[in-house]
Amino acid sequence: MAGSNFIVRGGADFSAIDRGLRKTQDNLRQFKGDTEKTSHGISQTLGGVADGLGLSFASLGKAAAIAVATKAIVDFGKHAIGVASDLQETQNVVDVTFGSMSQDINNFADNALKQFGISELSAKKYASTMGATLKASGLSGDAMKQMSINLAGLSADMASFYNLDADTAFQKIRAGLTGETEPLKQLGINMSVANIQAYAMSQGISKSWQEMTQAEQTLLRYNYLLSVTGDAQGDFARNTGTWANQTKLLKEQWQQFMGIAGSGLIQVLLPLVKALNMILSGLIKIAKAAGKVFAAITGKQIVDKSDV
Repeated sequence: MAGSNFIVRGGADFSAIDRGLRKTQDNLRQFKGDTEKTSHGISQTLGGVADGLGLSFASLGKAAAIAVATKAIVDFGKHAIGVASDLQETQNVVDVTFGSMSQDINNFADNALKQFGISELSAKKYASTMGATLKASGLSGDAMKQMSINLAGLSADMASFYNLDADTAFQKIRAGLTGETEPLKQLGINMSVANIQAYAMSQGISKSWQEMTQAEQTLLRYNYLLSVTGDAQGDFARNTGTWANQTKLLKEQWQQFMGIAGSGLIQVLLPLVKALNMILSGLIKIAKAAGKVFAAITGKQIVDKSDV
């Protein structure tokens, strides 16, 4: 090896190496001195600017901290109000879709975080969207409500079982229920007409697919989907403590908290917004009246683009 040829002999002259080391040390000391001078110059310059404004570095730091904190609070407030507003709009869809049965959806949503790891907003959104889809296919009443609840819960369980986010799982289920086969096929679930027809025959249903109404086809898809997702059902409750499910739960709990905080902010700010709208409505009327006076005097019309 090359290393075996390196022999340290007594009496060797290391003076050149020693001189090189001393030179390197001198250079490092010079670099340190230059750096300290530059740093001191910057500090003096910034200090002079701060003094000119009547500020100190401490006060500048406090001002920066306050600015950052204020922005964080404003961002939080905007996000919280957005979540709370979405929850209100979703509740309206729940009430219209389920009518007198809407309280059952509310009860399901209240327990969805603990049972399925999804927030109140997500639970109501899934259930109401599914309810509207089922109603469009001709289903109604208690059957439609219970199917909506079951499929909303199945979305969370399939998300846990297949390591998906709940929105993705829900969209796959909704697609399968309306006759799309590819989204669920990606998970190994084949919702083809041939498979569903074979399932129908195994259940003693002799009616052909073509003879079925849309409501009957949707109900058959639903029952078939439940039959082939038995392993996934209840998966979130069985595996709540896993990292993946805990991080999903954290996200959903944060959304739930934001909704609660946002509802409080809306209650505080809504009267102010209403008052501002009233003021602006009055200003618009005044502006339009002034425009008419201006037109009468000058013969020129002021175009109101909101009326175009």
